[in-house]
Amino acid sequence: MGHRELIESLRKDGEETINRLWSEVKAEAEEIDAETSRRIRELRETYKKEQEAAAEKEAESIISGVKNRAHIIKLSAERALSERLFPLALSCLPELRGSGYMDVFSLLVKELPHIHWKDVRVALQDVKIAQERFPDAHCIPDNTISGGLEVIRDDGRVSIANTFEKRLEKAWEDLLPLLISSMYKEVSIHEPSSKP
Repeated sequence: MGHRELIESLRKDGEETINRLWSEVKAEAEEIDAETSRRIRELRETYKKEQEAAAEKEAESIISGVKNRAHIIKLSAERALSERLFPLALSCLPELRGSGYMDVFSLLVKELPHIHWKDVRVALQDVKIAQERFPDAHCIPDNTISGGLEVIRDDGRVSIANTFEKRLEKAWEDLLPLLISSMYKEVSIHEPSSKP
């Protein structure tokens, strides 16, 4: 083999080696590139999920805070409404003194224990009927009573208030939710529809 042939053979071997190495480098670069792209996609997906989870958690926290605030406002409004409604309900009690009031008064008296009462407090209009029912008691007119009566024993230790006011006070806890519910229904009838 001559010198030229040797150089030609070495060049050919060199080109083949370079081409083979270049192919291996390109293949490895493509693998690295594909692996990098895959890893970036995974990181983006992980980050996206974490970001969505964090956003969802933040949204839940905000919604919970808003709901709590709305609940507090609602309770405050209901308390204010109760404070306005109770005196209004008290002012309506005299209207219960209609034609059947004598029967109501008799029923209220029958609910009392049969013992001697020293004092009987009643509305001014009821003093006469109280004197008839309790002839031995001192009948005291009380302008804070719209109907019914309050009785006190001789020793002053036993007092029973069977007045419209006391009955309203005791029933108020049960009446208030019904009144508020009724008001919510009334308000919702007049609210604009959310449908287009």
